[in-house]
Amino acid sequence: MKKSLYILVISLLFITGCKSTKPVLPVVQGMIYDGDNEAVSDVEIYLNNRKNAISDIYGHFTLSAMDIDKKYELKAKKKGYEEKYFSFSYTNPSQVIYLRMYSSRELINLAESMVEQKKYNDAETYLIRAEQAGGSYLSVNYLRAVICVLKSDYDTALKYANDILAAGYVDSYIYILLADIYKNGYSDIENEQFYLKKALNLSYDPAIQKRIIKD
Repeated sequence: MKKSLYILVISLLFITGCKSTKPVLPVVQGMIYDGDNEAVSDVEIYLNNRKNAISDIYGHFTLSAMDIDKKYELKAKKKGYEEKYFSFSYTNPSQVIYLRMYSSRELINLAESMVEQKKYNDAETYLIRAEQAGGSYLSVNYLRAVICVLKSDYDTALKYANDILAAGYVDSYIYILLADIYKNGYSDIENEQFYLKKALNLSYDPAIQKRIIKD
């Protein structure tokens, strides 16, 4: 009985010893936030062009199978967001990577803010980024048309507005923009009135009604 108990104790010590010497897998923790400091979930994380992880609802992800001092190229990707690239080397288990990814909507909002500040070149930079992130064709090109109007480039503004209509987008504010372009850029009252009436047919607005010349 004593011999059996002794063997059992030795076996348990051996098993415990094996567990304590098990190597810790090298990993790197990461967090992803958007422009409003909100967590971004379902972001695909690639290391050296191989998918390695996906962020959870808290924006957290774990990169596994890391090699000490090896250089890595990270790419974070999610539909509707600007892709993020980051280079780093694995140094220690407590290493944490923080990433910020902007959605196409956030980039368009930043462009609108630049327009309000009359920083049109900066606005265009944000619009290009929004476009690359899959931003709405309507939102991006409408804002480009507005910028052209503010810069008195009515020919380009007209092209953007007509391209929007040709793409199948119909909205009262597109017609109002066209009315303003024809009035202010070409002194074309006939086309101004034409588009004001089309806008009014889509959505009644007292301000538009006041601009329409009675027959």
